[in-house]
Amino acid sequence: MLPTAYLILAILWCAFFAYWWITALRNRTPYKRVPPRFGYLTTMAVPSTIILVAVILLAPDLASSRVLPDSLPIFLSGLLVMLAGLGFAIWARVHLGTNWSGTPAIREHHTITRTGPYAIVRHPIYTGLLTGILGTAIATGALLAFVAFFMMIVMFLIKIRMEEQFLLDEFGEAYEQYRREVRALVPWIV
Repeated sequence: MLPTAYLILAILWCAFFAYWWITALRNRTPYKRVPPRFGYLTTMAVPSTIILVAVILLAPDLASSRVLPDSLPIFLSGLLVMLAGLGFAIWARVHLGTNWSGTPAIREHHTITRTGPYAIVRHPIYTGLLTGILGTAIATGALLAFVAFFMMIVMFLIKIRMEEQFLLDEFGEAYEQYRREVRALVPWIV
């Protein structure tokens, strides 16, 4: 793959994270309830970092191994999937508004958001991010990118369990009803 293709992917991800950071600063509201200190770090960031470092150190050939051919149609397909996923995540972030938090938490005046993408899946930001990561993996064709995609699925499933417990504790039957009506990540499936 040409360095320009990687540059395009990197610029798009940087733009996405810049938007994410800016909106996080702008939409600050006080927390009502937060997880134990470092709980999120120990359940998500540390294990995933250890696994990725171990894979890179123990199997350095994975970093250059490809599972898809290096071609313009595959790159463009992956790019479109990535853009669709990031767009879906941004749409979800807009609908979530001041309820958003980077870690599982309940904000002051928190509500159950059921509009826009939240009418389709309960965790559309994760759906969008996973779709974006999958698109990046397709665009690069790199085996390591697909490994990262599957690791992120596991990490998001762990985070979903934590978040949903917070939401059940806060909203009880109202959130349980939402869970019965709307799938977590993929409409009509998961």
